[in-house]
Amino acid sequence: MELNKKELAASFFSLGVAFLFLSYAYSEQIIKPRLYDGSINELGRYSFTFDAYEYIDENSENPIIALGSSKMREIFDGQLIEESTSYNGEFFNLAYAGERPYVRMIEIDAIIDLNPKLVIIEVGPNSFSALSDPAPESIISRMEQLIALNSHWNSQTWKPMLSEQDRDILSFDRIDQIEYFASISPEAVESTLAYKLNFEDPPYSCDFDTGNVRCVPDVDSLEYDSYLKYPIQFRNSLKTIKEGNGKWTIEEFYGDRLDVYLSQSYHNPEGVFNKNQAAYEFMIESLLANDIQVMLVNLPYNPVLIDRLSEGQWDYLNATMENYSLKYDIEVVDYMWSNDLIDDDFNDYTHAARTGEEKFAEFIAPEIDNFLT
Repeated sequence: MELNKKELAASFFSLGVAFLFLSYAYSEQIIKPRLYDGSINELGRYSFTFDAYEYIDENSENPIIALGSSKMREIFDGQLIEESTSYNGEFFNLAYAGERPYVRMIEIDAIIDLNPKLVIIEVGPNSFSALSDPAPESIISRMEQLIALNSHWNSQTWKPMLSEQDRDILSFDRIDQIEYFASISPEAVESTLAYKLNFEDPPYSCDFDTGNVRCVPDVDSLEYDSYLKYPIQFRNSLKTIKEGNGKWTIEEFYGDRLDVYLSQSYHNPEGVFNKNQAAYEFMIESLLANDIQVMLVNLPYNPVLIDRLSEGQWDYLNATMENYSLKYDIEVVDYMWSNDLIDDDFNDYTHAARTGEEKFAEFIAPEIDNFLT
């Protein structure tokens, strides 16, 4: 009888191991490709960071990584910056649209494990924007996805930073994370079959010239390394508008539409210490505690937008940056109020066009060299 119990226990253990192996294989072959190409989530880049950290760790020495929103994603050409500095290392762009520090902090343990030479973090009005409690469903969904993908799921130093209401909603143990993958599995399978059988148009392309920013190439693809340094970019909407081929005239684009844009909460600091700011400081302090150097960069904006700001609209951002420069042993670089970029250096109100990327590389390269020497 005792032998049967041991055999039964061994059988359950073997079954568990097989289940975990199959779950991993299924995730890698069916679910992740559909996350990466944006078929079953809002944006492929919301799912790629943990794989990116592992790839960089295995393939790069002395990496420098950039974090931030789509503004950082659009302006940070890691290949160009690498060519412009004397630093002997590689530069990786891991920014994604709509970034919030409260969400990004889930990645902190993986970043620390990577141990980059420098982490360049966007600081801007969106960094300290308002975030309700509990967080909106769209933010909770993004956090659930990151938690499930987290290769450091058993190390959650960021968990105490969550509000009590958000902790009650989110799932943290491995079984819950496997259940998350199970919940998105049917849609992933359906999309995969539809693509294979030509029942639907192909997913978003990852081709750099013709692709869509929603798509992330597979880790094993030839273009993956270059993508991590310089991802697919937005098209130049402002140029199209100025050429008379846009949806709006230039007067309409710089008229009420800009005023509405500037009134949105994401584009303004809340003006009080909130969940996003607490998470932002937690990330800075966690990196410094692990001897990882930090540079905060306030990115340039279209000067037409800057001129439209009301008096004092972003004073909280300026005061916070000044405080951080005194509080922490970090480098704080401010390009927002620079007059070096014109509106032709932007695709729209905030995202850099190619000339803006080139000017930014020229600006940031000596800052990096001076800080690291």
